[in-house]
Amino acid sequence: MPKDLYIRTQYDDKDLISVLEVYSIDQDGEEQIEEDATRVCSHIPPTCADQGADLWSWLRRKVEEFLRQARISYRAIYFDAEP
Repeated sequence: MPKDLYIRTQYDDKDLISVLEVYSIDQDGEEQIEEDATRVCSHIPPTCADQGADLWSWLRRKVEEFLRQARISYRAIYFDAEP
């Protein structure tokens, strides 16, 4: 059954943001690292962090694209730092 996936991003305190890890929430409310999805999404190139609203739409498209290419299914994607 597809899960909701949560994307934790990492800002380098200069200008770039990248995907740090992908996790889901289990029935007990605990975070579970999704190893396959994290490995796949770690190949998304870092991008400029000051793109405004375009940052999140670009990053969402990239995550969806990389997960689709790896045949990893999900129900929804959420970003930890998305406004």
